Amino acid sequence: MDERLKTLFEKYQEGTASAEERQLVESWFDSFPQEKEKLNPAEEARVFADLDARISAMLGESGKTAKTKFRWLQVAAVFIALIGTITLIKRTAGTKPVQPETYTEIRSRNGEKKEVTLKDGTTVFLNSGSSIFISSKFDQHNREVKLTGEAFFHVHRNVSKPFIIHSGKLQTTVLGTSFDIKAYPEDDRLKVIVSTGKVKVEANARADGKRMLVARGLTHNQSLVYDKVKDTHSVRPANADSVSAWRSNHMNFEQASYEEIARTIARWYNLEVTLDHSTQDSKRYTLSFNNEPADKVLNVLSDLTGMTYKMKGNKVTIHPKNTN
Repeated sequence: MDERLKTLFEKYQEGTASAEERQLVESWFDSFPQEKEKLNPAEEARVFADLDARISAMLGESGKTAKTKFRWLQVAAVFIALIGTITLIKRTAGTKPVQPETYTEIRSRNGEKKEVTLKDGTTVFLNSGSSIFISSKFDQHNREVKLTGEAFFHVHRNVSKPFIIHSGKLQTTVLGTSFDIKAYPEDDRLKVIVSTGKVKVEANARADGKRMLVARGLTHNQSLVYDKVKDTHSVRPANADSVSAWRSNHMNFEQASYEEIARTIARWYNLEVTLDHSTQDSKRYTLSFNNEPADKVLNVLSDLTGMTYKMKGNKVTIHPKNTN
């Protein structure tokens, strides 16, 4: 009987006991005094003999309780040590389980732009080929999202709940302001440009924790450019209105490589753009287009840079002029 009782307690602790076995342990546990750890030997014998009778009743046995009830004294100390565990299990059994954090994706496909309003009143403008992931715990203790691609945020002010954007290796934290983040996975550089207010930008450190990139934070018309490959960053002046002009279909390039230009055209017009790497153009270009069709953009690029291209349906092959 001693081994059978020990097995019952082990199953209860491990969560493998049947509903009937669990009910047996808990109803027995509730039947003796509150200060269970302070039972004297006579009380120990009584409560364990009672459990002996309950087990026998559950198994349909009879006539064994009187013969074995005093054997509980030999093992009582072992089982009393389990009382704390039973108490904890009973206290937590009725609590609501903690729900894992999940994220809901809102996506703007290539060739489109999207505006969304979050439940806290924050407005997010998504550029082509971008996604924002909203935490299931959003607006509980803080307001946390993940971004891939480019978005302009107009954050509703709430000093008690910081707004946090995770974009690749960067974390941007604000209370209420407006700014643009460009963080396409395929780009080598991440950019944060502030339109109004102030933002705090941190990078994932190589050790535990994060490191602050701008001690006093970024303010109006300041930008932070982070090089993902070199793990370096710079802060420079920027025209926030120009950078975020994509919201009104203005496509602006500032010191952009041909790789960046090709990827932007692909996302903007939903085209398959292939860049011919047999020639090398290491120059960077500053260009602006106002809601122009794809063929006109390509023609202007050809005139300005000397590149050639072939366009068939939605497939474009660009041959940069060799400048090396």
